[in-house]
Amino acid sequence: MSVTENYSKTGAAAAGKSGEEQRLDSIGWALLLMWIGVVVLANFGWGWGLLGASGIILGTQAALWRSAGKFDGFAVACGVVFLVNAAWILLGLTWPLAPVLLILLGASLLWKAAFGAQAK
Repeated sequence: MSVTENYSKTGAAAAGKSGEEQRLDSIGWALLLMWIGVVVLANFGWGWGLLGASGIILGTQAALWRSAGKFDGFAVACGVVFLVNAAWILLGLTWPLAPVLLILLGASLLWKAAFGAQAK
């Protein structure tokens, strides 16, 4: 059994994703892994790497939204964080935005995990 077959029988299927959602998810992951390889081989740097990754992540989520009417909010948040950080790096700004955004994103996830169930 190939890795893709194994994934579609365990991860995505267990998460309740339709066949089209699984296909788009797999395409997004494939593109992201290929992009990371290209960035490392060509030594593009963090700015261009994050810009491409954000485009792939946000594009995949847009395709999911268009085909299935739903998207992964965490993936969209990560894509936006990557996009903002890419712009920050490519513009040459020196204030360390990436760590602050990652801390805020992590704090948001922690807050939802710790207190989100009580609010329901």
